[in-house]
Amino acid sequence: MFNVHKPRCWSTLRLGFLAATVFAGGCAAPTPWQTPYNINGVHPVAQGGGKAFNHAAMAVLLLAPVSASPWLDTDAYQYHLLYRNPQMLLYYRDARWVGTPAEMLGSRLLQRLQHSHAWKAVLSGQSGAAAQYVLQVQLTNFVVDFSTAQTGKALVAGTATLVNAHDYQVIAQQQFTDSVALSTASAAAGASAMAQASNEFVTAVTDWAARVQ
Repeated sequence: MFNVHKPRCWSTLRLGFLAATVFAGGCAAPTPWQTPYNINGVHPVAQGGGKAFNHAAMAVLLLAPVSASPWLDTDAYQYHLLYRNPQMLLYYRDARWVGTPAEMLGSRLLQRLQHSHAWKAVLSGQSGAAAQYVLQVQLTNFVVDFSTAQTGKALVAGTATLVNAHDYQVIAQQQFTDSVALSTASAAAGASAMAQASNEFVTAVTDWAARVQ
């Protein structure tokens, strides 16, 4: 994970330019002219395969709210210019996410788990029903990295932990990293690549949890 500190407030010129300037004034709330991007709804939900499951013998899974590193607790659309300063975290002035990365990924992961047919039921973190397992996911990276002014990739990384809900013993833990190249150096292309990388991340976590339960 990059060792970066979130700047107080940065404003960048278009990605084709080679410079970033400090935005005057305090950090403001999202404004109407900022384009909101979403990682959800881009890819169809993958359905379970043809394998038949005995639901009476299957376990109930509780998906805990996805957590994230402090610098990801924002809806800012963040990126790095690796060829300029790999440790400087920047964000688009005229684009943002519809929610925090943890919120978007959590929604995507819950949907994918519920359609996987590997569990008797999949509950959200707000449910009070009993479950046999708890799936915890910590997001450690969710950023677009530009290696040059014209090329970049969307990166999603995190750690998944499957816990026994009865004795809180860890059953298994695994780190996941997925990246997808951008088609063009633009915010829209970055969002599309991030949606694809997120989908691959969620699919890998879902398949892993089903195997290790």
